[in-house]
This record gives sequence, C-alpha cells and structure tokens, in this order.
Amino acid sequence: MKTKFSGILTLLLALVVQVSFAQQKTVTGTVSDDSGLPLPGANVIIKGSSSGTQTDFDGKYAISVEPGKTLTFSYVGFETQEIVVEASNTISVQMAPGNALDEVVITTYGRTTARDLTTNVSKPDMETVQSITTSNVAGALQGTVAGAQINSVSGAPGGEVSIRIRGASTINGNSNPLFVIDGIPMITEATISDNFGNQQNSALSNLNIDDIESVEVLKDAASTAVYGQRGSNGVVLITTKQGKRGGFRININSTVGFQNAIEKYDTMNYGQWLKFRDTASQNGGADSGSFSANDADMPQLLGASQETLQAFYDSVADVGDSYIDEVYVDNAVTRNNNFNLSGGNDKTKMYFGASHFFQEGTVLTQDFDRKSARLNITQQISNSIDFVGGVSITDEFVNQIVNDNNIFGVLSTGILERPGLDLRDENGDFTPYQQFTFSNPLQNALEDLGKLRTFRVIGNAALNFQITDEFSAETKVGLDQSEVIERIYNPSTTAQGNFGVNNGFGQETQATRRIYQVRQSFSYNKSWENIRMRAYLGGEYETNSTRFVIAAAEDFPSPLLQYVGQGITPLTSSSEFGENKRASLISRLGFTFWNKLILEGSIRADASSRFSEDDRTGYFPGLSAAYIVSEHDWFENNFVDYLKIRGSYGITGNESPFDRYFAPAVATSQYADQAALFLTIGEATARWEETEQIDVGFNVKFWDSRVDLNYAYFLKQTHDNSLVLPVALPTNQGSVITPQNVAAMENKGHEIDLNIGVVRNDNFSWNTSFIFGTLDNEVTFLPKNEFGETEPINAGFVSRVDEGEPLGFFYVLESDGLYQDISEIPQELQDQGVAPGDVKYIDQNGDGIINDDDFINGGDPWADFTLSWKNDIRFKKFDLSFLWAMSEGGEIYNNNIQFAGASSSGTFGKFTSQLDWWTPENRDTEIPRPNTVTAGYNNQDATRFIEDGSYIKLRNVTLGYTLPEIKWLASARVFVSGDNLVLITDYSGVDPEINTFGNSNIARGTDFLTQGNSRVWKFGVNLSF
Repeated sequence: MKTKFSGILTLLLALVVQVSFAQQKTVTGTVSDDSGLPLPGANVIIKGSSSGTQTDFDGKYAISVEPGKTLTFSYVGFETQEIVVEASNTISVQMAPGNALDEVVITTYGRTTARDLTTNVSKPDMETVQSITTSNVAGALQGTVAGAQINSVSGAPGGEVSIRIRGASTINGNSNPLFVIDGIPMITEATISDNFGNQQNSALSNLNIDDIESVEVLKDAASTAVYGQRGSNGVVLITTKQGKRGGFRININSTVGFQNAIEKYDTMNYGQWLKFRDTASQNGGADSGSFSANDADMPQLLGASQETLQAFYDSVADVGDSYIDEVYVDNAVTRNNNFNLSGGNDKTKMYFGASHFFQEGTVLTQDFDRKSARLNITQQISNSIDFVGGVSITDEFVNQIVNDNNIFGVLSTGILERPGLDLRDENGDFTPYQQFTFSNPLQNALEDLGKLRTFRVIGNAALNFQITDEFSAETKVGLDQSEVIERIYNPSTTAQGNFGVNNGFGQETQATRRIYQVRQSFSYNKSWENIRMRAYLGGEYETNSTRFVIAAAEDFPSPLLQYVGQGITPLTSSSEFGENKRASLISRLGFTFWNKLILEGSIRADASSRFSEDDRTGYFPGLSAAYIVSEHDWFENNFVDYLKIRGSYGITGNESPFDRYFAPAVATSQYADQAALFLTIGEATARWEETEQIDVGFNVKFWDSRVDLNYAYFLKQTHDNSLVLPVALPTNQGSVITPQNVAAMENKGHEIDLNIGVVRNDNFSWNTSFIFGTLDNEVTFLPKNEFGETEPINAGFVSRVDEGEPLGFFYVLESDGLYQDISEIPQELQDQGVAPGDVKYIDQNGDGIINDDDFINGGDPWADFTLSWKNDIRFKKFDLSFLWAMSEGGEIYNNNIQFAGASSSGTFGKFTSQLDWWTPENRDTEIPRPNTVTAGYNNQDATRFIEDGSYIKLRNVTLGYTLPEIKWLASARVFVSGDNLVLITDYSGVDPEINTFGNSNIARGTDFLTQGNSRVWKFGVNLSF
C-alpha cells in the first residue's frame, strides 16, 4: 500500500512540475542600438521581479518567462523599453537614444542624473573629443565646454594646452583646472625644461584618450568646493572605460595621417633683404649701394642708380637657401593605434587597452612617441563587497627643438638670421655657425639634441561595502607617479655648444613626481514617499612630492660622446626635494522633495603643510538648489517639456602659488665673495587664494525634448591673490621676496549650451549644437605703496597687471599711423631725425614728449566670447560630423613684427609682408620707412604691434561609413577626418591660438617666433570582434 501511495505521489509531483514548466517558455532575441549595432551587457528583466539576464557580446539573450509577462529592456544612454511576451519566442529590440534627463553624470565624489543636478556641469561628447588628432585630452576639449577658453599654446608635439574655465582665478599661480582620473587627482604640471624656449611638454599628454569613457567639467563653486584648496580653477573629472557583463569584445581603432603647418612664416629673400638694408641706409643719410662698400665679393654699387640696384637685387634673389623652407617638414606622419578587450560575467568585469600614438612634428627632428596600456577590473568578492581597481602605464619619448624666445631656436634663427647663405657647403657639411649672425638654423635642428622620456604609472584600488540597502562605504587608495629624464646635448660644432661654454655642453635632469592618496568614505541614501536623501562623509590624506637631480658638463672629446658623464669638466650638480601633505574632511548632504525641489550642501576642511600652523586649515562650503517647475500638475504646456531653474554659491581655494611651509624666499648677498642664498624665511601669514562664486541659470527642453537649452550666469571673485613682494631684511643681509595675499580679481560672464535634434528617423538624423560663453575679467585690487599709489606689475614683453584693468593687458604707446608731411612733426622729433614715413605716436598728456607717461591700455588677450557649432548627421550607414570653433576679441601682441619688421634691426631677417614700406609714392600703408637713424623710435612698444586675435576654425570634420554586416565582425567602420582645415582670421601671424609664454596668466596673447598648430588629414578604421 505504501508503494502504491509513493508511486501515485511521484506521478502527481511530476504532473505539477510538467504543468508548471508548460506555463513558461524560453524567449530569445537581440538587443541593438539605433544604428543596428549589438549592445552587450544590456539588461533584460521580467517586470515586477528580480529575475533577469544580460545580453552577451553579440547582444543576444535568452530568458525563461511566462506568456503575458512584460520584459523590460534597459541600457545606459538609451530609453528603457517594455514588451509583453506573447506567442512569439523571439523578441528583438532596437533601442532609441535615451532621455538626457536620466543620463548619469559624474559629480563631486559620486554620481547623479541630469534631472537631479543642481550645479553647472558640462559633459562633452566623447565622439567629438576622440575625433581630434592630439596627444593631449585638454586640447581635444576645445569647443565642447561652454565658458572654457582652451588653446594649444604651441604646435609642438606633446605641447602644453591652456585651459581657463571661467577665466583666470590667480595672478601668479597655475590657472589650469584640477584633473581627477577615476577619483584620484592627477599630476598636471608641465614636464621640465625651460631650455627649449618657453614651451614645455604637457603632463596630460601621458593619457590615452581612447581609454576614456567620459569627461565631466565642474565649473561652479558649489560643485568644486568639495575639492577645497584646489577647486578655484574648475575640476575636470575623467572616467576610464570599464568592462561590462557579457561576452568579451575586441575593439580596434586605428588611424594614419599626415599634417602640415596651418601657415608658415614667409621671409625676404637675399635680394629683397639687401634692398631693405640699402633703403634704410639711404633714409639714414648714406649713399645708395653703401652695403657693397666693404664687401670685396660683391659688385661695387656705391652711388649706383635705383635701376642698377634693382637689377642687382633681382639677380641675387635666389642666392642662399630659404632657411624656413629647410627646417619645416611637409606631410609629417601621425599614427594612432588602439586595441582594447572588454567583457565579463556576474562576478568579474575587465577592460584592457593598449595604444601606440606617434606624431611627427612640422619642424625638423620633432616627434612624440607614446606607448601605453591600461587594465581595469571589477570583482564581486561577496554579495556585499566589490573590488574596483585600475592601473595605467605610459612610456613616452619626445624629441624637442629649441623654440620661441631663444637666439638658438630653430624658427627664431630661421626667421631672424640674415639671408643669402647656404646651410650646407658643396660637400654636404654644415656651413659653420661663425658665418651666420646667430647660428645655422638647419644645424640647430639636426645637431642640438633635446630628448625627453617619461615613464608614468597611474593606479587606484577600492573596496566597496554595501552594508545595507541604504548605507555603503568605500576604502580607496590612488597613486600617480611620473619619472622624467631630460637630456640635452649641444656639440662643439654648433653655436649653442660654444655659447658661454667650451667645446660642447651636456645636461641631464631627472625629476620624480608623486601623488599618493588614501580615502575612506561613507554614503547613505534613503527614500521616503516624497523625499529622497543623499549623504556623504569622507576623509582623505594625500602627499605630493617632487625630486629633481640636475647635472651639467662641458668639454666633450667627441660629438659621439653625448652623455653628461662623458664631459671632461663638470659645471653643475644639484638636487632638490619638495613635499607637501594634506589632510581633508568632506561632507555633503542633499534632498529631493516631491521630485521638484532639490537642495545640496557641502563643506570641505583642508589642512595643508604648505602653510604655517596658525593658518593651515581652510573651510570651503558649497550650497546649491534647483526647482523643476515642469513637474507641477498646473504646468501643462504643449510646447515646453521640461523646465528647471537653479542657483549655487560656494567658496574654493588655490594653493598653487605656494610651494611649501613658509614659501621659499631668495636672498642675494651684497658681498662679492658670498654666493646667493636660498632662505626659508617667508611670510608666515601666507594662505591659499580664495574664490567666491555665484551661479544662476536654467535648463529648458521643448519640441518633444528635441531642443535642450542650458543657460548660466556666473560671478567669480577671487580674494587674497598672491603676489611676490619684497620684504626688508637687516642691513647687509640682502633682499628677500615672498608671496603675500594682497590682490583681488573678478571674472563674470554668460554661458549657453544649446542642443537641437533637428531630424530623427530610422534612415536619417541630424543633431546640431551651439556652445557659447562670454568673459569679463578685471583686477579689482592691488597693494599701494607708501604714497598710496598702486604699483603695477610688468611681465612678458609688454604685459601688465594694474588695478581696474584686465589681467595681463598690453601696456604700450598709442600709434596713429605714419607721418605724411613734415609740417605734422613737432620740432623736437624733427631734431631726432623723425620724418614723413615714421610712426606717429599720441602724446597722451600733451607735454610735447613721447615717453613712458604716454603709455596706455592697448588691449588685452582675453576673448570677449567663444562660440562653437557642432553637427552630427547620419544617413543610413553614412555619418558626417563637423565642428566649427570661434573666438571673438582678445588681442595679440605680434612681437614677430617688432623683430622681423621694417623698423627692427637691419641685421635681422625680415618678413615679406614688410616690403610694402612707406615711400613718397606709396603713402597708403602702415609700414614705416626703413631707417637706420629712427629705427629705435619707430620700433617702440605700441598699438601698431597689437592685432585682433579673433578667428574661426573648422576644428574637425569626419565622414564615416559603417560596412554591411560581416559574419566574423560585430561591426566595421571606415572614415576620413581632418583637423584645422579652415582658418579665418585677420591676424597676420601663423596662428592666433599660440602663446609664447605658454601657460602664463599675466603674459598671455604674445606671439614671438612660436610654432603654430597643424592642419591634419587622417584615415581610419573602427573594428569590433
């Protein structure tokens, strides 16, 4: 009986299970994006349950589900879709681009959605950023961030980029923003050396742009206040790519291209230059042809007629090499190859990327060669503990040339060296530098060596603890360490190898920079019926150290022996070490009420060893609020879909002008037998610079959210700006300078970010966007002297800092064209030789004398506004994008003309633009007559050397085609792309973006023999396996 009962029970259970399984079925399908590409790692969830799966590498999934249930399909950046399971066993979904309001935005120590954002954060489109050919992520951001003035200050490979978010917040310090990668602050100081002019290689060139998932730019003080003493310049948050659940995917992105200088300097040939010199001599009172009087190798033309002289000039026009043409490189090669592997499962996710970027410079012997690799891993240790870690390794080589304001610079000698000589003799050897006024430009490029190698490791590791559903904790450590070795060698055969040294010169500099940070944080998120709360509390400890070792020697036995240790006579051997430490406490609290009112508040306390114990700790609060008007029931508008107003206030700091505790001071002895001393008796009350900022704005969407407009107004006031000022010492103990907090500055402006989805359908889409920003900068306070007068600060060539003026304005005489008639010229000037064709200056105070009292503000380097226009067009499998960037206002001091112009020294080479000089028959010109007597008078610092720096650039255009489906490929795309293809400007130099003084705030907008940026064409392929 028992056996029968057991058998019956077993049969009944089998029937129940059979019926149960009969109610479910397996549904399969593919999830793809709007262009048909598979989406690995997309979520497929049975609505109302926790059951679900994710798509594999090919976007495919399989799930057991009962008919009548609803499947929810979701993927970051796309709209969530819900589909009811009916008779079919196959459900494939093509995802549509998501609502930007639900887009995840990385913010200060966390993340939120665009809907809940109360601060001003820009999130550049990464396709645009990664389309630009540059080694520097900052340069790729140009035209993508409202309120940011971004310029490549030099066209040298790996060169610095100036990025000013809402203007400059400091006078003497670093105004570039803080860069944070995966939560860890980065080293951003330029790599060593001033031995190559004023341009330095950027530390940001060590990053591989292809490894970057997203970039967020924090601009207002409420979002940057949690970065405390480093938040005044804005913050750029970089998030690198992570592995996703699903099958492994291989991506290969490869480009090859060539680049040329946008514009080359154009100099006079030998005949034109001789005519210029003879004209200057004649205007100075000499006979015609006087240049030939002391040259036995030249026909004697003293007193010759102008016709005879012109025939001679024409006959020698091609004598000698064109120095500029010889040192420029045409069709310089650029290559960028990227490989990455990503994927994972429920427990482990991994991303591995490897890259090789090579860029040949547009001037001889320049190149940039970077190899890098990155590994990111996420590992679920248990249901409540995750490990997240990543490490990148970069090995970078740069071949540098001397450039800019250096008498041995390749371009400076190529321009200023007198023409008429061959750079090589008939045997192919370099013409000795002694035959040149300065040096042989080609020899400078090929024999003077400058090599820079950087090995950098950036890593982070974190344990995330999900203690309860609402409460979590994170323990994180991070490291950024770079080892830089720079080697310089000037052989005895070059001018530089004999300038102040004997028989060649060599120098080696080793620099180690390290940032180490450890952080412990806690987060609490709680939701009630109409309230959501977010709380954060964290503590950080960070050390930042730098070590330099420098050695130099002279007297090298052979040009083949090029290392410092091979020099017979040591010259320099020194080392330096600096370290500062920071301990911080960060807290943040936020509430969302009824999904309408959002309030956020934060405060950070920083204690820094850079300052004295009495003034070591700073407190930096931030407050922000937003109100979503469109969430009200009464807000029923068929036109406006979304409306949010917001405002914020915060205080941030800047410690970059200060080195370490009691900022170092330099004392110079008054006695001949005593060396200069480096003292540490700085100003004990020195503290960080402090910036207060107010930000108000709104975000509105209409036309079915196709139009997205974001507006902001900001007022940014910096107090306690640091200036280096003299401090008296006891008698005979020298003079001392120390940084003191004594100045103030203000920046204000408007920002607009407008995005329009013009057309959206399956076969054709067109998205256009405009980014606009204005800037008004003013130094509002400088210290007074004993007479109550402001003491301005001079910098660069003609730059000045003065109260009531923009930072770094140009302090010059006002020129008013040229004198046309002798009756216009005051007698005092006539007595100095001034005549028609010479420059007319405005006598500002009417005292009849042109001197320093007549100097004025001739303009400033800050753009009045910037505007960019981006378009993305897709038609079936074709895609086209282009980006125009515009800068309006902002003057440039063209110091090139002051040295290679008609009024400069007659021994210098000259630009061909100066051939149109004034003569009695050619009065309609602004170029003064050449004159050996009044050259100094005509060449004074004046507004005639200041030009409008406005420009419009076609920053990038890309045309791509996605190939039809290939069996063994997930996707394949080929494209052609160009950078800087069009430049529209009235500026007479080679590029209005460049700046001879690099990243300086107080000497911006100066152009002196600096290498311009490049025009690039490249061809590429994107493959996914």
